[in-house]
Amino acid sequence: MDVSAARGGSSATDGMSVHCARLGKVYAEGRKAVQAIKSVNLEVREGEFVSLLGPSGCGKSTLLMIVAGLETATSGSVTVAGRPMDEPRTDIGIMFQDPTLLPWRSVLENVLFPIKMMRRPLPAYRARALELLREVGLGDFAEHRPRHLSGGMRQRAAICRALVHQPRLLLMDEPFSALDAITRDEMNIALLRIWERHKITAMFVTHSIREAVFLSDRVVVMNGRPSTIIADIRIPFPRPREFAIGDTPEFNALCGALRDKIGEAYRGAGTVAG
Repeated sequence: MDVSAARGGSSATDGMSVHCARLGKVYAEGRKAVQAIKSVNLEVREGEFVSLLGPSGCGKSTLLMIVAGLETATSGSVTVAGRPMDEPRTDIGIMFQDPTLLPWRSVLENVLFPIKMMRRPLPAYRARALELLREVGLGDFAEHRPRHLSGGMRQRAAICRALVHQPRLLLMDEPFSALDAITRDEMNIALLRIWERHKITAMFVTHSIREAVFLSDRVVVMNGRPSTIIADIRIPFPRPREFAIGDTPEFNALCGALRDKIGEAYRGAGTVAG
C-alpha cells in the first residue's frame, strides 16, 4: 500500500483553500518554552475534506486553532482563501468536542446564536436553520431544550450551528470523540451527507484511523512534539460512501498502512491512534 505524500492538482491558493507555510507555534510555560508544532507545510484545496491524525498532544488542535484565527502562530504563515489568517472570520465555521449548547435556549435559538453574535437579521436565517435541522433529523426538536437531546443529537445541533451562517470552511476539533461507538458511526454518516450536500472545504481533527479514512479525501499524519507532518495520504475510495466500506479488504489495508506509518514515529512512545 502506497502511503507516500499526496501532491499535484490545482493550487491551494484557489478558492476557499488553506495554505500553511513553515508554520510554528511555541508556548511559554513560565521560564520554559514548549514548541507545539514546527515547520508545518500544508495545503487544503477548495472543497476537500482533510483529516489531521495523530496521538494526543501532537499539535493537531493547535494547528486547527491557528487556521481558525483563535491562536497566533509564532513563525511561518497561514492563509485562507488567499488572505492572511490573523483573526476569526465569518466565512469559517467551527465545531468542538463539546457542543456547548446554551441550556436555557431552544435548539433553534442555539443554532441561530452565531447569527445573533454577528448582528445579522435573525429572520433572514431562520428558514436556513430549520432546513439544517431537518437535514440532520432534528426538525421535530427545534423548540426543545438541549437537555431533551441525546449526545449525538446535541452534536447534530452543533453541526447546524456551525453551518447556519453559510461558511465556506468548516473546522472540526474531535467533535465525536465523546460519543459511543454506534452514535459516532451515525454522526460520521450524517457529517458526510451534509458535507457532500453543501460542498465546503473541511478540516477534521481525530485520533481514530478508521474515522479519518472513512471521512476524508486526504489524511495528514502528524508526529510527536515538536510536531510536523510526516505523511499526506490520499484516500482512493469513491464518493458517496456507505459505512459498509469499512468491511472491505482495501479499507482495512489502508488503515493498517496508516497505523504502520504512525508507528514509525511513535514506536515505543505510547499508544497508537485507534
